[in-house]
Amino acid sequence: MHKGTILYHQAFQFQNGEIGKKLLIILNTPQKDEPYLCCKTTSKQKYNIDKEGCHYNKNIYVIYPNTDWFKEKTWVQFHELYEIESGKFLKDHFDGKLEVKGTLKVNTISAIINCVKRSEDVSNYHLTLLR
Repeated sequence: MHKGTILYHQAFQFQNGEIGKKLLIILNTPQKDEPYLCCKTTSKQKYNIDKEGCHYNKNIYVIYPNTDWFKEKTWVQFHELYEIESGKFLKDHFDGKLEVKGTLKVNTISAIINCVKRSEDVSNYHLTLLR
C-alpha cells in the first residue's frame, strides 16, 4: 500500500475510543519502520464548507463527486491523523476488517498532502512522514 490508497475499515477505532466503519486515505508511503499516516473521510458536510479543494484553516479537503474514486461529495478530514503500523494493517486485513477499495489520482493525493502541510494543527513529526 502507498499514499493515495483508499481503505475501508469495518472496525476502525477512532481517537475517542469509539469503533465504527470508515473510509480512510493513506497519506504517505512509509520508509523502514515508519507507520502509515491516514486520515478519515466523510460524506457529511463539515463546517458549512462546500467548495471543492483545500480548506487548510479548517483541516478539510473537499472532493467533488466522480472527479476521483468517490461517488459522493467527500470531506477529507485531517484534524485527526492516524498512525497505523503495517503489522496492524495486515492483521486487520487477514481478520476481514480492512479492505483496499481504490487509489486516488496522483494530482488528488498531492493536493490533499499539500493542504495538510499548510495546516497549523499538523505536528512536525507528521510533516516528516509526508515528505
